Amino acid sequence: MWTMARGDASDWWLPNVLGATVAEEGPFSFWIGAVFIRVFGPWFGDALAARFTCLFWLLIGTMALWYATYRFARRDEAQPVAFAFGGEANARDYGRMLADISVLLFLGTIGISVRLHQTTAETAAVALISLMLLGLAISLDRSRIGALITGISFGALALTRGIAPAAFAAPAVVLAGALAFQGRDRWQIPLVVLAVGVGLFAVWPVTATLLYPERAPDFFTAWRAWTADTTGFPGVAELGRISRNFPWYVWPLWPLALWTVYAWRHALRAPHIALAGLLSLAMLARLLFADAPSEVMLILTVPPLVPLAAFGATTLRRAAENTLDWFAIALFTLLALGAWSYFVAMQTGTPPKMAASIARLIPGFTEPASWVAIIAALIATTAWLALVIWRVRTRPPMLWRGPMLAAAGLTMVWVVINLLYLPAVNYSRSYAGLAQQVATQIERSGGSPCVFAHRLLPAHRALFALHGAMRFVRPEQEAECTVALHRDTRRSRLDDEPPPGPWQLIWEGTWPTRQEETFRLYRRGRS
Repeated sequence: MWTMARGDASDWWLPNVLGATVAEEGPFSFWIGAVFIRVFGPWFGDALAARFTCLFWLLIGTMALWYATYRFARRDEAQPVAFAFGGEANARDYGRMLADISVLLFLGTIGISVRLHQTTAETAAVALISLMLLGLAISLDRSRIGALITGISFGALALTRGIAPAAFAAPAVVLAGALAFQGRDRWQIPLVVLAVGVGLFAVWPVTATLLYPERAPDFFTAWRAWTADTTGFPGVAELGRISRNFPWYVWPLWPLALWTVYAWRHALRAPHIALAGLLSLAMLARLLFADAPSEVMLILTVPPLVPLAAFGATTLRRAAENTLDWFAIALFTLLALGAWSYFVAMQTGTPPKMAASIARLIPGFTEPASWVAIIAALIATTAWLALVIWRVRTRPPMLWRGPMLAAAGLTMVWVVINLLYLPAVNYSRSYAGLAQQVATQIERSGGSPCVFAHRLLPAHRALFALHGAMRFVRPEQEAECTVALHRDTRRSRLDDEPPPGPWQLIWEGTWPTRQEETFRLYRRGRS
């Protein structure tokens, strides 16, 4: 997105990172990020402006799930059993309560906290799947508007994460038409959704090919190869890893969603069960038919599980409700205790074993702790403890207390870890210091109009350009560069060879926390 924001139209239609083609996923989320950089970059800096997209997609996803759950919950078939003498909540109030619960569950899902703060395509994909669900919910009452929203979200999803997630969602839309809609809507709504989605997606390859007929064929050939590589049958090891991670990644959604399906087993064709359930099955199928399923794909299963889990939270028996409450209290309290214990060890050296563990992860880190961050983390921890005491002492009857505890606990842990460990994480994972070292060496060697990137990943290009102000170019322009930057990793022997041609080594360096990764700087000699 940074290249798009600072480049020309070709960078928008044929995504690349400073000349290195990125024929993966799709351009839509990067388009939005580039717009944010152009609008907010002059005031807040490009890096922070790009992170605003995370808040944007989180807001879109949260609002879409709230309104989708609200529309499902206020329908007649979703209402709870009426009391013998009246006094039950009306449909609107019941819908609002379940919509609030859905937002709390969404924010309290562990996978959301892990991924949604990153400027990646899956952040946008979560919001777009949530919009698809909202569009289907609206279609129950206003078929044209709902089908249009679903179709636009469908096409945007293909432009964001590639055609695979959309291809798996398409059968779910068709089956939803047969199960949840009546009359002509059974086939008209799926037809409109697919037509709008395919048409919207086709704008990208058609326009790119018309504008750049020389470069577009190679780009989309690589893109189709990436799409084919991401679809297949995972091995036993991959399935085992995903099966271990899935319960934690989508906690606490999956037990509540399973309970909803069981509780509504005699009315599975009800729209709030059928639509959310089919979309959940579609995203699970995408996960199971991926050549190398990863945690990135796990997060796509979260949005459709949220409404199902919200309905389950209101029908749990008292014992199950208390179990979920106490699990959230125990889990997040222990995580907070662990975060504070390792922070104290990092600052004081006590206990020695904890301090040694931290030192192995961040060798050479000496930055003192910020008292402002410590006080803010203490406030967050104190607020959590006050909430736990309130739950233990008052035993509140509200149906949203469990989701609220999960959301509050996860938020507390996320805030505490970021406040206490962000400097250490930046030291460990950031390339800013290394990029500045390389930039200094280039200046000392006489400078260069550009840098020949050899064995650098697109992410490395972006990081070195951002932090070291280096100029990388497309392969056909690299002959103009008098300096080459080479990356060598111990994990592979395929990247050991230096750049081809008469290059002379002028510098070699590593970062303390990445001893397995070596960067070498070469200057072009005379042939």
